[in-house]
Amino acid sequence: MFPTAQGMLSSTLHAMDPYALAGIVAALLVGGMVKGIVSIGVPLVAMPILSQMMPVKQAVLLLSMPVILGNIPQALEGGETLATARRILAPLVGTVLGNIVGVSILISLEPHHAQAAAGALLALAAALLLASPRFTLAPGWVKPVGFVLGFGAALMESIASIPGPLLAIYLISSGARGKAFTKQMAMILVVSIVTLLLAFKSGAHASSADLFISAAASVPVIAGMLIARPLRDKLPPHAFRIIVLMFVLGAAGQMIRKAMGA
Repeated sequence: MFPTAQGMLSSTLHAMDPYALAGIVAALLVGGMVKGIVSIGVPLVAMPILSQMMPVKQAVLLLSMPVILGNIPQALEGGETLATARRILAPLVGTVLGNIVGVSILISLEPHHAQAAAGALLALAAALLLASPRFTLAPGWVKPVGFVLGFGAALMESIASIPGPLLAIYLISSGARGKAFTKQMAMILVVSIVTLLLAFKSGAHASSADLFISAAASVPVIAGMLIARPLRDKLPPHAFRIIVLMFVLGAAGQMIRKAMGA
């Protein structure tokens, strides 16, 4: 039996015409295709497109379940989940608190202010990914920096659905590599977005229908990844990645200009 309770996402989609709904599906499909080629997070690409068709608050909620569902297998892969959780406790605590604060900020913002904030954070995320800053943390700094960057990543998640860049910088600087990096990133993302959804739900801003719709948004994302798989070896990944990030920067600038003109 499908959920019927109305929430802010389901009511927004219900009021849209078929062309706008098709545009939302296309944005998710494109996000999945880009992830399938260069592994850049779906929200980074989909958010600036979705924000042209729906409010940022609803776009953040729509993108939440695809991120959770995409990361749960990686979070559980290889076992030692509790040991890994203890190792990354500082950023985990930071993300929980950051999402509680971030959702409160997002809900309180006027729509045009939310769009401007999301655009600015998207631009920051794209710039960080282009610059790829790398440094090594001394052991004594791993936990405090982990908490701060976890908190900051959660704010970026709550307002623009893009926690990845700050988390990647932290994990690399703390020495995580290969499968350990993937597992730790996935675990932090799952905890972060579960907290985000609970914060939305506790404030009566998200219904069961919203969560069902968000889960359904995973379908075009996965389809996009499968469609793009044959292209992965045919396109130069580094060049394509730069093109995508330049698009994100341009789209983020457009979001800010649109919000300032509101």
